[in-house]
Amino acid sequence: MGKRLFIAVDVDEKTRAQVADVSAEVRQSLGSVTASWVHPERLHLTLYFCGDADPAAEQRIVEALATPFAEAPFSLTFSGVGFFPDHGSPRVVWLGIRDGLDSLRRLQDLLARRIDRRGAQRGSSETFSPHVTIARLRAPVPRARVAHLGRIQSSAGPARIDRVTLYESRLSRPGPVYVPLAAALLQP
Repeated sequence: MGKRLFIAVDVDEKTRAQVADVSAEVRQSLGSVTASWVHPERLHLTLYFCGDADPAAEQRIVEALATPFAEAPFSLTFSGVGFFPDHGSPRVVWLGIRDGLDSLRRLQDLLARRIDRRGAQRGSSETFSPHVTIARLRAPVPRARVAHLGRIQSSAGPARIDRVTLYESRLSRPGPVYVPLAAALLQP
């Protein structure tokens, strides 16, 4: 079994604090719903989930990040609370993207093509759905019980995005630890 890897963009401390404020608003609105809340220092936006990668696949991914991306840095603003999955009982509560989505999609496409050219397989066949996870619901909850969260209009950002980072996710009792392994800058 290899390392559990993903590639993400990070947000600055100010935006992390703002996302934490939105999370607190969501937590208060949920009332007695039991959830596991993402700590602000673990906030990230996954661009590419690699899954369990053996050393050879990890090396190919690191090589894909060896040169900067020919894409200008950009800003993201987060807003809009939603849920996964789209049908049935919600399990994940997330904050969506209000501004900067086109630039983010372009970057994700460039990244995916770069990695695919190097023969590294994706860990998931899911389509790219940009979001920041803020909570995971611990028990099934009727969708109607949380639907009101979609009306929360609080936002966070803008966050300047100027690099992508390859992380290893190490599971631990207090929560996952994300260890940076490589990064690539955005340069116009």
